[in-house]
Amino acid sequence: MKFKLIIILIILIASQFVRAEVMISVDRNPVVSDEAFKLVFETDHKHDGEPDFSPLEQYFTILSSGRRSNTQIVNGDITRSQQWILTVMAKQTGVLPIPSIRFGSDVSQATSIEVLKSASSLGANNSDDVIIKSEVDTNTPYVQAQILYTAKVYRSVQTNNAKLFDPVVSGGQAIINRLGNDKTYEKRLNGKPYVVTERQFVIFPQSSGKLKIEPIMFQAQIGTNNFFNFDPFGAQPKSVVKQSESIELDIKPIPDSFTGDTWLPAKQLAVQEQWSVDPAKLKQGEATTRTLTLSTIGLPASNLPEVKIKLPTKLKQYPDQPEFSETTDKNGFISLRHDKMAIIPIEAGNYILPAIKIPWWNTELDKMEFAELPERTIHVEVSNALPAKSIQQSIVEDNPVLAEKEADQKNIIISQPIENQTPWKIISFILFLLWLVTLFLFWKKKSDATIVDDKSKNELSRRQYLNQLKKAASINNATMAKRALLDWAKTVWPDEMITNIDAIKSYCSDELKIKIDELNNCLYGKDKKQWNGAGFMTVFESQSFNEKITKEEKGKLEPLYKA
Repeated sequence: MKFKLIIILIILIASQFVRAEVMISVDRNPVVSDEAFKLVFETDHKHDGEPDFSPLEQYFTILSSGRRSNTQIVNGDITRSQQWILTVMAKQTGVLPIPSIRFGSDVSQATSIEVLKSASSLGANNSDDVIIKSEVDTNTPYVQAQILYTAKVYRSVQTNNAKLFDPVVSGGQAIINRLGNDKTYEKRLNGKPYVVTERQFVIFPQSSGKLKIEPIMFQAQIGTNNFFNFDPFGAQPKSVVKQSESIELDIKPIPDSFTGDTWLPAKQLAVQEQWSVDPAKLKQGEATTRTLTLSTIGLPASNLPEVKIKLPTKLKQYPDQPEFSETTDKNGFISLRHDKMAIIPIEAGNYILPAIKIPWWNTELDKMEFAELPERTIHVEVSNALPAKSIQQSIVEDNPVLAEKEADQKNIIISQPIENQTPWKIISFILFLLWLVTLFLFWKKKSDATIVDDKSKNELSRRQYLNQLKKAASINNATMAKRALLDWAKTVWPDEMITNIDAIKSYCSDELKIKIDELNNCLYGKDKKQWNGAGFMTVFESQSFNEKITKEEKGKLEPLYKA
């Protein structure tokens, strides 16, 4: 019995050694900090689970991973092996541990690798075949102001499967968009020729304080001219990963001297107007369209506010949906917002349209300025078709039914006898009063029922539009979501003039404002991205829409289109 227990114990100990037999190797040691290298895990037997490489992420960035199986037959003996090949890059210099990795119940060996500091930079030794440099146009921008970020890849050799990663930030939130197309040109560094690829991004920081732009990474293969020259038995292409230096930014808050309601940091901002009919030649009852255009350099179109003006009561105003457009150039975003409104004067005369004054912050001169339109006087002439009559009179005359009723009333008055009819007048007056009381009671009852019915219909419509919004979010349909959100808002705030989804931000928390700006960016941005409907609904459903949120302090800014 004891002998059997000893045999079982020996077998268990031996099986532990077998399970631990996952070999690890590196393609070179030591390595340079800004270069990638390969980690290879190899075993000759099956495992009962997939490997978990997460312990490596403490010291290394995993750029890619792959799996390969080999089978060999020698003198009838079959040997199988499996390899997991990872391309990684060290996060720091020194002797870094490569921890054990679990493959189900099996564990790889732990080892280490020496990482040397790279000496290559544009200010030092430029002998490297690939060099990465990054820069910004300012290190002290204002919150929500545009930052131009430029990445340059210098190559003295041909590369294959090249990829330049997008920049990322840490220490705060920022919106990052690619700007235009890549530029390619030639340049010499210390007498060595390079082909330079330049790519630009715009970054909009969403909070003040310290912000770090992490090193931008470039990955490529060197060692073969093209994919079709690949030789499986020859030397493999060398994987190269380079990165730039990180950039520290100090984001300034909204200055106390800014007095506007909407924070607009830009290089330029202007407002213009256009009329479909000359405002000096308007006629009573005839419509004209006034278009107000906000143009800016350094802001996305979705962040431009609605221009609200209060017209005289005799000028009826009917706003249309705003139109947005964006282009880019070397200065960044060039954005336009067009607000169209139909204006109908209902009486002739002279009317004064108030001046328009929009405060904004000039980021180049570092001061507040105003985009302005002066006060305008418009003249409305009496319509030729109505020389001495009001619009209401013309409506009566143009309507046969109303005209006939008015004529009947005149005929009745004319046909009344002139003789004294005082008793009948008293009786008629009493009956008339009773009829009025009855009519009032009937109207009140009907009005109460109508109010209840309208409320129930409004609630039903609100739920219907909310369901449409949820459906649009589930399929990431930004256009459908915008329409449903706007219809829903009109049922929630029926007394407000909500003509676009930007108007909803007055009732939202900062988190939902960011999501609305993201939706606007997906609809109107230059580089349209896939809308994240699930993220929008998560924030939307956590919001309570009670009352309008007013600006209490300058530190609480209206977000750009975060996210």
